[in-house]
Amino acid sequence: MNFKQAFLLVTILCLASCASTRNHSEPETPSSKQTHYESSISLDKMDAQFLYLAAQQALGRDQKILGMRFLSEVVKKKPEDIEPRLELVELYLMSRQAREVKEAKRLLDTIPAESKASLQGELLNSYQLLSAQVMLAIGETQEASLLLSALLKSQPGNNQIRLLLVRINIARGDFKKGHDLLDEGILIRDDLVLWQMRVQLYLQQGLNAKADQTLVKMQRKYPNHEDIALQRSQLAEQQNEILKSEKILKEYIDSHHDSAERSYMTLAGLYVRQNKLDEAVILYKTVLPYTVESAEVYTLLGKVYYEQGKYAEASQVFDQARLQLIDSDEGQLNDEEASVLFYLAASMEASHRWPEAIPLYEQLMPHHELYVDAQLRLVNIDLVNDKNELAEQRLDTLKQSYPKNMDVFEMLTSLRLKQEAYKLLIAETDQVLDLGFSQVIWFNRAVAFEHLKQFEQLDDSLEGLLGNVPNHAEALNFYGYSLADRGLRLDEALVMVNKALELKPEDGYYLDSLAWIFYKQKRYPEALKTQLRAEAKVPNDAVMQEHLGDIYWRSERYSKAKEHWKKALELKHEEPEKIKLKIKQGLL
Repeated sequence: MNFKQAFLLVTILCLASCASTRNHSEPETPSSKQTHYESSISLDKMDAQFLYLAAQQALGRDQKILGMRFLSEVVKKKPEDIEPRLELVELYLMSRQAREVKEAKRLLDTIPAESKASLQGELLNSYQLLSAQVMLAIGETQEASLLLSALLKSQPGNNQIRLLLVRINIARGDFKKGHDLLDEGILIRDDLVLWQMRVQLYLQQGLNAKADQTLVKMQRKYPNHEDIALQRSQLAEQQNEILKSEKILKEYIDSHHDSAERSYMTLAGLYVRQNKLDEAVILYKTVLPYTVESAEVYTLLGKVYYEQGKYAEASQVFDQARLQLIDSDEGQLNDEEASVLFYLAASMEASHRWPEAIPLYEQLMPHHELYVDAQLRLVNIDLVNDKNELAEQRLDTLKQSYPKNMDVFEMLTSLRLKQEAYKLLIAETDQVLDLGFSQVIWFNRAVAFEHLKQFEQLDDSLEGLLGNVPNHAEALNFYGYSLADRGLRLDEALVMVNKALELKPEDGYYLDSLAWIFYKQKRYPEALKTQLRAEAKVPNDAVMQEHLGDIYWRSERYSKAKEHWKKALELKHEEPEKIKLKIKQGLL
């Protein structure tokens, strides 16, 4: 067989592998690939040279399993050839799995004696280094250390050997020896990788100041190496030195403004974490012309707009990200594309553009990471638009596929409250409580108990919720108001509602609760003052108008009382007969 035939065979093998990849959505596994190739091409009948060439092409295409399969056949056919054997050992070691490490050791141990005796030069170095790595992988640290130390004496400039020895000493807790090895290596050959290892040693020792000092030296030596600036910035942020972190990034950007893409992105992320969203927007817009990964930038920018409540801008930017990701050759959405579609739909949903959002959410499939979130968003749209039956159908499907997903049950409780199916809500969530704690479920159960007038269970639910989340403002207000409405533990109720108001000082409903507690305590002037503040914030709530009427009546301002009771009727109070009776005869 001539060279052209060999090349053709290699090409056919690689094309076969590509076809297999396209035809199967599941990940490549040794068993599935092995079956395919054994059935299509008998490798044992092929020449070792062609198999070796095929292995190199497969590895070049990042088809590791296929490459290992070919190399294994080469080793079987030509056990005396060292190079393919060592390549296979290296691939096995990369997996770090016990079975593969064991196979790597076997491959080294079974090298024919005459082949091992003939080793020299690069092959000898590779064999010795791989032997040491196998020793480390199987726990023979002392033997590996002795071999590496001997190798380093003959190859003092080999930083791969030096770094393995450093790691052995770190594992032993001998940081001084690790630093000594690095100092010696830097004197021989000033290599960035040695400086980086020195930083890692200082960080592992908790010597953050020394790590930063080393990074400063590295910046002077390698001023164009962006990773150093990024590492310094990250270290500063971890130590809560936000201004320093920001300054490091800005300085690098100022001197490398047209090639500092990652610094721009990191600084923008820092701004997002500090809630400086306007500054983040400016940076994301600035970096767009300098990056080929514009879809990622558009996506991040869209998320900032979404966080700011600028849903129209978010929709436009997410749509740009979608356009950047379009690939006409792909039949299915990948995870990145699905994520962009999800956020695009969420932006449209927030703008009440439901007909546009719905088909986008529906494009996400069960294998996408955000599939459940998309389905729950669809349920939420159904609830907002009073399509309760459709919402229930979606939730039933989700319950069957994801029986332990708390988000699904949280949404289900929202549906049951909307349906006023309080007993069903309780029954469905009794079995869910053991799956984990959910603020939403505990709170919605409390609402259901309140409607059912099961006050003991109501109190237990709210106390359980506040035991886990002491600053849950809604629960504090709900519990305080409920106690006041029942005329119980008014001092405790006052503490709860005041705490809720500390968390949300301008909430009109919380002010209504506070006024109602004052009313129950017969502190009518304070109740009236507080209720007027509440009404100013929420002027069209029927119950709050009823409360204001009650307070005016107890303050002996009877005409004002009737005025607000009448307004409660106009606002469709849930108990109109009760309000009519008050208008007729006042408070008895």
